[in-house]
Amino acid sequence: MNKVVLSMAAAMSLVTSTAQADFLGLYVGAGSWSHDPSGSFNSVGDASIDLGSDLALSDESETYSYIAFEHPVPLIPNIRFESTGLTHEGNAGSVTFNGQTVSGASVISLDSTDTVLYWRLLDNWVNFDLGLNARKLDGEFSVGAQTKPLSETIPMVYVAAQFDMPFTGLSVGADLNYSGLDGNTLEDLRIRAIYEMGVIGFEGGVRTTSIKLDDVDGVNADLEFDGIFLGAFLHF
Repeated sequence: MNKVVLSMAAAMSLVTSTAQADFLGLYVGAGSWSHDPSGSFNSVGDASIDLGSDLALSDESETYSYIAFEHPVPLIPNIRFESTGLTHEGNAGSVTFNGQTVSGASVISLDSTDTVLYWRLLDNWVNFDLGLNARKLDGEFSVGAQTKPLSETIPMVYVAAQFDMPFTGLSVGADLNYSGLDGNTLEDLRIRAIYEMGVIGFEGGVRTTSIKLDDVDGVNADLEFDGIFLGAFLHF
């Protein structure tokens, strides 16, 4: 992680003097993400529990919201706050969790709150951002009467690119948040199309979140949530 931070700092010192946002900007947005769950998890020492065959989890739609502030001051990062809900409810047959044989109502919840500090290294019809994200992951793995809470703050690398189509209001882009520390991996990728008309904008695309946990708060997991999202925003 230290090598990543040092490399980012070097890149920023070389580029930000000539490539930086040339105006103040405020973005406020929200939308809905429809996510399909797959994968498995287990409490340490127990057999894996499959999200589909054991818990019968199905698609869910939940909201996300964000606010971002951009400015033209070199070296000082822009900032973005984002909140995303991610909860699935199901019904378990007889499985072993937390050392107990359980069944009944089940909940997988992995809500996230992001605080992203980022620098705009390119700012014309091609935009390129690089930064760091502190993702607060709050939730629980609950099967029957047994629950394992989860609360972690995860440092992530943030990379985003956007390609504007001149005079159309249309653009396409993608952003990636990634962390791979101590055998745990968290990857969040979005690919989207954007249309802006004055201060109003609309976005839609696909989002995939992959989570691999190795004995985090007593839980192992290999999970993926993916699906389409649609949203709107204001850009001042």
